[in-house]
Amino acid sequence: MITTLIIGKESNLSKQLDSKITKTILISARAIQEDCELLSKYKNQKINIIFNNFQSSTQLNNLNNSSEYISNAIVTTSLVLDYFKESDINKIIYTSSSSVYGNNILCSEEDEVKPLNLHSSLKAANEKLIEKFCTQKEIDFTITRIFNMYGADDKFSVISKILSAVKNSEEITIVNGGNAIRDFIHIDDVVEIYTQLLDRKVKVLNVGTGNGVSIKSLLDFLYYRGVDLKVKNIQRNEVKVSTADIKLLKDKVGKESFNKLEDYLSTELNI
Repeated sequence: MITTLIIGKESNLSKQLDSKITKTILISARAIQEDCELLSKYKNQKINIIFNNFQSSTQLNNLNNSSEYISNAIVTTSLVLDYFKESDINKIIYTSSSSVYGNNILCSEEDEVKPLNLHSSLKAANEKLIEKFCTQKEIDFTITRIFNMYGADDKFSVISKILSAVKNSEEITIVNGGNAIRDFIHIDDVVEIYTQLLDRKVKVLNVGTGNGVSIKSLLDFLYYRGVDLKVKNIQRNEVKVSTADIKLLKDKVGKESFNKLEDYLSTELNI
């Protein structure tokens, strides 16, 4: 049986994948930076590698330590690839982000990436690193561009912030009136897709639902169910619309149905 190494031990997605995929090993990105030899026991095994390592989601806008930021974002990826360059790698999955599309209304895998900030630029750089390495070594790989994931041990998404504000009777800050359209996907759907991808051949894949919803509409949904949140509005430049083109997801993975965000909110808030 193939061992699946998941790089990024503290990642919400890593923990959920570990509970669903047979024979997985969670490995800390920081530990790899300190000593790659902790990977030695897997060097002569047939392995899959799932890269979930990056700067912590809650610290994406924190550049107090730029070298640490870069190390977390891309150096760990390169260290792992170098260490296993002569090993029997069955499959590599790199967890990228929809942010690499930049200001693109309907994001297709064939579209040119146009990252707008450091986070998305480093994601794009990782994509190129994985692509170059795997092409040279003739290794099967998939780059997943995940849209707005929520659920499980989520402490970063706007959905988690809405839930926290409701449960703690706190004010929530929204951007530009909450009018931007986003594609929200539950982590259970992401995990289901990843388990399929270990045996599917597709180079780049959007991981989203194909449906867009605004924060304003979610707040209205809650309001009409008796939940009246205190809201503070700020103005900021942001992508106005970002939804996934999921034709390839349907074709390669057969994913047709998804968890509904409104059902999730209703269950979490018992409304």
